[in-house]
Amino acid sequence: MPCPTGSFKIISRGKGQSCMASCAYYSGEKKYSEYECCWKYPHSSSSRVKQVEVMLPPNAPRAYADPQTLWNAVDAAETSVNAQTARSMLFALPRELTDEQNLALVRDFCQKEFVDKGMVCNFFYHDKGDGNPHVHIMLTLRAMDENGKWLPKSKNVYALDENGNRIRTPNGSWKRVKVNTVDWNERKYGEIWRQDWAAAQNAALEAAGRMERVDMRSLERQGVEDRLPQKHLGPTASALERKGVSSERGDENRKIISVNKMLASLQKTVRGIGAWLDELRKAVSRQQIIENPDDYPLSDVITAYLDMRKNGRETWNRYAQEKGAVHDLKDGFKAVSFLSNHELYTVGQLGRYIVETKQTFSKIKAESTAKKCRIRDIDALFGAIQTIRELKPIQQEYESIHWNGKREKFKAEHGDELNRLQKAIWLREKLVKSLGLASPLDKEQRMALKAEHTRLEAEREALLPKLEEVKAEMAELNRIRYWTRKVIPDALPRVSDGRVSIKDAMEAAINRKELKETTETAAQTVLKRNREESVQHVLLRSHPPEL
Repeated sequence: MPCPTGSFKIISRGKGQSCMASCAYYSGEKKYSEYECCWKYPHSSSSRVKQVEVMLPPNAPRAYADPQTLWNAVDAAETSVNAQTARSMLFALPRELTDEQNLALVRDFCQKEFVDKGMVCNFFYHDKGDGNPHVHIMLTLRAMDENGKWLPKSKNVYALDENGNRIRTPNGSWKRVKVNTVDWNERKYGEIWRQDWAAAQNAALEAAGRMERVDMRSLERQGVEDRLPQKHLGPTASALERKGVSSERGDENRKIISVNKMLASLQKTVRGIGAWLDELRKAVSRQQIIENPDDYPLSDVITAYLDMRKNGRETWNRYAQEKGAVHDLKDGFKAVSFLSNHELYTVGQLGRYIVETKQTFSKIKAESTAKKCRIRDIDALFGAIQTIRELKPIQQEYESIHWNGKREKFKAEHGDELNRLQKAIWLREKLVKSLGLASPLDKEQRMALKAEHTRLEAEREALLPKLEEVKAEMAELNRIRYWTRKVIPDALPRVSDGRVSIKDAMEAAINRKELKETTETAAQTVLKRNREESVQHVLLRSHPPEL
């Protein structure tokens, strides 16, 4: 794939440029320029800036790790009003890599290409989530001595002839020539850095397990023969085109664009035929899946499901399609990682693992529930005992009254307490029996119950993380099972003994209908696209653009 790269440029005071202004713009933060005695502002949101770093060679002062300090020091070292102060680069980053992988790529590249050679490197990683991650790099032009002092960019030396002798000028003085103290500013490095950047990206993509590769070469050097290169307009033609005035080279480029569109259309037609053939192969494959689903690879199931999802988004707008594709890829990656970690490769292995996980979940849940019920009964027993202890004096007072009138009056006043007491006594006896205890409860039994209560709570607390882990695993398994049944409607029934539940039968019927509709829609879309492109191809052949 191509690798769009921005510019290599020198920041020069003679062109009204400032290294501090560039730093402020790239960092998204205002910076104070001591050379110009004013603040430099970014003039844009800082939300795009993900990372700002300064990479220093060993002999550089540690204070230069701050960008403002660094570029103020650079400005101070340049006394000329038209001095060149820094080099600025722009590199596009692979959007296939994560932020962490891209940052590692940038750091490694800058270290090898710039810092190890003595340059101070200040990079700014930008990504505002629009699929265009990139990095701005600012480099110092001067070398530093072992004490961190800036050295001259160039020096005058005596010119020597082929024998190594100094050359005299016509006026009798020795001829001198200007030479750079470092070779960083030589033009050859533009191509070297460009190619090294492509190699670094390809290495990072390979390490990340990606198939994409970048290529910095021109179409001709790449051997691309199905596209014609456009001509460079130049400043005059560009100015005319911006004003809406056609230029000769602009007309030529428009004809070239038309030819390239025709070539692209032919390629699209060929790809469309290939896609149609792929759909036929997928249809045959699906039929084979239905006949023997247990041995079918889960990787193919996930691919088929994602294809179904993609085909279902044909009528969506481009933004919605891309958003849906990103969401599906994230889910697909999560599913593949889960299956790989659990060494599940076929539909049959998945089905057996679902059964095992369900059994594990049921066992842990049953154990946790049993402990919870035991704890609840112990709590209820101690609650009943406490209630009896509190209300027993009222019962005794009631029994000590012998006069019927007074007895009835006391019962009317304390009827609720007496009823609660009787319920507590009944509950105590019931719980003592259900807990397998001897009645009446003595002190030793009560101490044993409290110890058991503490132990059960600790055991149940230890079971909860396991239960949550298995629960999360079941959720992921159910999601993959759902995907599998969308591709293979009769696979992975909920009942493992060969029976088919009514719910499974209804789900399978719906999935068969959706699968048939999706397949037919995809095939019709491919055929329609092929017909349209064939017509376009005929029209282009009938009226080819003139070069």
